[in-house]
Amino acid sequence: MITLGITGFDNALSLNSMEEASVSLQSLSEVLSRYVPARKTAPLLRQLDAAIAYLRRYPDFDSFDRATFITRYANGISMGIAQLEQDLPGPKIKYNRMLNQQARTLFDADAFNVNAFSPGPEFQVTAAKVALGEKLFYDAALSGTGTRSCASCHNPSLTYTDGLTTPVDLHDPTARLTRNVPTLVNVALQSNYFYDMRALTLEDQVRDVIRNPQEMDHSMAAVIRYLSADALYPSLFTEAFPAKGKKESYRKEISEEEVVNALASYLRSLTKLNSRFDAYMRGGDDTRSKSDLLSKQELNGFNLFMGKAKCATCHFLPLFNGVTPPKYVTSETEVLGVPVSAADSTLDPDRGYYDIIGVDAYRYAFKIPTVRNIAKTAPYMHNGAFQTLDEVMEFYNNGGGAGLGIDLSNQTLPEESLDLTESEKQDIIAFMESLESR
Repeated sequence: MITLGITGFDNALSLNSMEEASVSLQSLSEVLSRYVPARKTAPLLRQLDAAIAYLRRYPDFDSFDRATFITRYANGISMGIAQLEQDLPGPKIKYNRMLNQQARTLFDADAFNVNAFSPGPEFQVTAAKVALGEKLFYDAALSGTGTRSCASCHNPSLTYTDGLTTPVDLHDPTARLTRNVPTLVNVALQSNYFYDMRALTLEDQVRDVIRNPQEMDHSMAAVIRYLSADALYPSLFTEAFPAKGKKESYRKEISEEEVVNALASYLRSLTKLNSRFDAYMRGGDDTRSKSDLLSKQELNGFNLFMGKAKCATCHFLPLFNGVTPPKYVTSETEVLGVPVSAADSTLDPDRGYYDIIGVDAYRYAFKIPTVRNIAKTAPYMHNGAFQTLDEVMEFYNNGGGAGLGIDLSNQTLPEESLDLTESEKQDIIAFMESLESR
């Protein structure tokens, strides 16, 4: 209800979101009352009644205060249900999904599992893997020329981007690749990698970059030879990937899977859901510190993002990327009709996801990226077409490619104008800027 109901995702045409949400909560109230004695559910049922009353009191989609509703009502209901489930007798079902089943709200600091999209249990993050992966991340010897490391294009001071429209070819400084460098912060919290979704795991993504002739242009066999001959790396690999039944001093052979898993583990460690927005959503009205407050403009921007502007129907709460709630298993793509640049309104020729799966509906479709840390990750879009957030907001406000006169029959972004005022667009930008990791 929080992520798909009150945002209009579930009722994009009628926008009767508050009425539908109140009915959902009413039915939930009836169901929960059957699980345990009334004395145990009474506090939760009172919370449900208060939330239902709020939804009925403020039914207008555009003006509904979602920040107030979530922090004062929905979070409390979520915590109450989580506690009720824990109190029930009998064995608990265990599963491995990105949204941890122990999470009490969507905004808990540990609500999301960074290992959910790893290839298997043996690939999960450890401190030794992260330390090794960080060393590999900064090692230019992983490129065929010995001149480029992962950090060359994913600069930590630029929130692990490079600040360029598109990156420079490894061998030709006058040539450019076709796609913008995405941030690596919170990269573990998504499925499928690259804008065209071609890599299923971070391990696949790392392997692809090392082999790509324009990016790192190296072979995994050559990388392993270099690492094996190094004075330090073998012991680090032994520590990160200890062989069962072997003594601690045993020097093991380094495998391709271990190289990519160490790098992927470092990337998974870059998960930071600690912005001012996160702190605000976790705190109560009386418990937030001054540094955790959001301004009136930022709160209005959040409510617009979640409502009238329809941003949250693609950039889903609370990760603000395209991994679809409530299970958070699959990353979505969208066909936006992105132009070549802000100055050239012809359709960018990159066909995106279509070139991977060959389905016409996905021609010019690209993976939905996160808007967290967006103030530091310009330029924007898959090709770096827009230099500023003002340009991005104008593009969406006018209906994407259709608003530029691009004829694209499979555009998934609604073609009608959002009718956002200049003030509203600035409020949304202010909110997005509050998503900066700390």
